[in-house]
Amino acid sequence: MKKVAVALHATDEFDINSVVHLKTLDYIHVDVMDGIFVNNTMLNLEVFKQLSNAFTIPIIAHLMVTNPQQYIEKIYEYTTAIFFHYEVEMDKSSIIRAIRKFDRKIGMVLNPPTPISEIIPFLKELDFVLVMGVHPGWSGQTFIPNTISKVKELATYKDQYSFEIDVDGGVNLENARKLIYADILSSSSTILKATNPNEVINSLRNT
Repeated sequence: MKKVAVALHATDEFDINSVVHLKTLDYIHVDVMDGIFVNNTMLNLEVFKQLSNAFTIPIIAHLMVTNPQQYIEKIYEYTTAIFFHYEVEMDKSSIIRAIRKFDRKIGMVLNPPTPISEIIPFLKELDFVLVMGVHPGWSGQTFIPNTISKVKELATYKDQYSFEIDVDGGVNLENARKLIYADILSSSSTILKATNPNEVINSLRNT
């Protein structure tokens, strides 16, 4: 059985009342964007505090930013795990150490063009690997089909290393059934736009 996360945005428009009814989630996934690493800006870090006060569900911070270390200390107390992108132009090991300093779980994110082979040297340090199913920055994009084969390839390393595979971007009930090697499915539109979001969460979990 898969775990399910709702992907939310750290925007000024965020309304906690729009998500408090989502009680069947395994994780809450919050996107932070600096407008540089991706062409969108979501920097309302108060969202983490609001969610932490409203939920006991673990919170994941997904940092789509050029300098992840700039944000770690500001949000760690509200999170269970902090994810950063392999593609940042910083020393990855130093970011991992910065997250570990605050005793948080560590996730590395792969953009669609990045091959699995690039992150093999880091797998021993990671609790999660998130495979992007779309190019980061905007919700509602179409799922990129070769994400499925990337997840399958990544899963071959799970016997050797201890990490969970998360997929984010374009996830819906149809492609979720093909993501048989994923441990976590992160979805925004599929859950938030559903007539019965908790029913969709349970359906995703059982794909």
